Amino acid sequence: MGIYNDVMKRVDTDNLAAHLLYDVGRAEEKSKESVEERVGHAYETLFGQLKTVIPSADPGNDELMDIIVNFAKTFEEVYFEIGLAAGFEMYKNMEKRIYQLKEK
Repeated sequence: MGIYNDVMKRVDTDNLAAHLLYDVGRAEEKSKESVEERVGHAYETLFGQLKTVIPSADPGNDELMDIIVNFAKTFEEVYFEIGLAAGFEMYKNMEKRIYQLKEK
């Protein structure tokens, strides 16, 4: 529950505003590359880093790739679920904030 709670503590309008105002560079970096390019770069980075630790690491090794994919799949599922929960929590927080702003 630590990861989930850490994310949920940051789900508020102030953090969203700060992200939108100050983290624009990261979004612009991502938008310049296609999804395929981003995955390709991640793959190259992964095996580049693996080769420094395990010189025999080979991207053609299906057993190694299965291990990596299964690990990544678990993370993807967990963070997707957390992302959905965070999005719903953000919606609830924004709804409250809209009512507060209307009352002023």
